[in-house]
Amino acid sequence: MPTSTSLTVYSRRHRHGRNIKAGDVIIFENPVFLRGMAIKRVIGMPGDYVVYDPAQSPTVGGAGIGGDATTRATETSTSKKTNTGTSPPPEPTMIQVPEGHVWVAGDNLAYSRDSRFYGPLPMALILGKCLYNGDGWFSWRDMRGTGFQPVLREEEET
Repeated sequence: MPTSTSLTVYSRRHRHGRNIKAGDVIIFENPVFLRGMAIKRVIGMPGDYVVYDPAQSPTVGGAGIGGDATTRATETSTSKKTNTGTSPPPEPTMIQVPEGHVWVAGDNLAYSRDSRFYGPLPMALILGKCLYNGDGWFSWRDMRGTGFQPVLREEEET
């Protein structure tokens, strides 16, 4: 069976968080898995407030990290349906991103190990900003224009 390799082109000019803004896709050294790298989207800059939901963290798709995904997901979904009020679910809290850190999240939130798992990411771990990502000759994605898009209010649309 042939092996498949994903290739990423990134700009080292944005190393250590220089000129990074919310919505940028970055590549960084993974703070949990040594010698590993990860690619995530920046959703919070230093001083920003983000919602930290303990009911969803640290989980991947409703399963605790290191557990059996199907068993945990089934237990979670059935316990939500049959909650008898023994213990209320934990409340989401607002967290301010500390100076020198960013809050990152994967585009596939249900299955992403991101800042919900390991907390704010130190800017010293940022290797650069992703420009292109692909796994062959014809399947390249341009990551430069994939940031957040402004949302128009109803009164602005008319």
